[in-house]
Amino acid sequence: MPRRREFVSRNYQHQRNHNGYDTKATEATHRRDVLRRTAKETLNVIPDITRQLSPSINVYHSAKLSCEDLPRLHPRNCPAFPERASIRVLNEDTLNAAIQISRFMRTGGINPRLHDPRPLIINFANYKKPGGGWLNGAVAQEEAICYRSSLAASIDERDYPLELDEAIYTPSVVVLRDDMDSGHRLLFPHTPAKNLPLVSAITLAAMYRPRMQTFDVKDNHGDSGNSRSRPHRNTTKDKMRLALRIAATRRHRLLVLGALECGVLKEDEFSGHWWMEVWFAVYGPRNEGNYATFDRVLSGKMV
Repeated sequence: MPRRREFVSRNYQHQRNHNGYDTKATEATHRRDVLRRTAKETLNVIPDITRQLSPSINVYHSAKLSCEDLPRLHPRNCPAFPERASIRVLNEDTLNAAIQISRFMRTGGINPRLHDPRPLIINFANYKKPGGGWLNGAVAQEEAICYRSSLAASIDERDYPLELDEAIYTPSVVVLRDDMDSGHRLLFPHTPAKNLPLVSAITLAAMYRPRMQTFDVKDNHGDSGNSRSRPHRNTTKDKMRLALRIAATRRHRLLVLGALECGVLKEDEFSGHWWMEVWFAVYGPRNEGNYATFDRVLSGKMV
């Protein structure tokens, strides 16, 4: 009986504050209000930042591409770096991982064969609405990127809905805030616009709730998991190929990827030393999600 009372008391205290209101609902509403204001502030500050950037950096420019626009890569266009890239897996926000990869490259000295030092990130997007729900305080990977950067300025409603074989490439995305865990502090104007982190982005719509089937993993860990049905799996692989073809044809050699791209990196088309660094950002702030699995399976693999 005491254990029952303890559970009820703890549950009650968690869900309601002293005025009888639902604490979790109140906190969620407050967070949405704060994020709505953050989104407006981001949109307002982007023009001030762009006025101080080099004319060669246009945060409003993007290009919509499809599999038809980008045929299979030809080996003669491969940079053929002397060593293959070793995959790293980070329990990190996408933009934080991109900033870290830039610092890592600067520490070692920029390779003269690196055409574009900007890391390329993948924005897993809402297929029908630019930025997903970021203007309404939603929180997912796409929204997190939009709150912190100029990405929303480059994705236009005219390019939507995104078809299954389409993506939007944005060459210049300025990072203008710290992450949400750090309070979304504006970096500008304390940091001059020319010194703000700069990345490129591919906006790619992941499939929404694809039909899944259970399978047994044939490895040494004895795990089981879920897999997309064959048509969905093939569509997902086509998306992966599109993202990597955009990266290769735009001469990006520093990739910050997510779960979507892991399946095709070892295909013949992408072998031959196309990349200098390949990092996977798999964020689980409370050790939730897929980070441990990705780290175990991918870390140290050569591509």
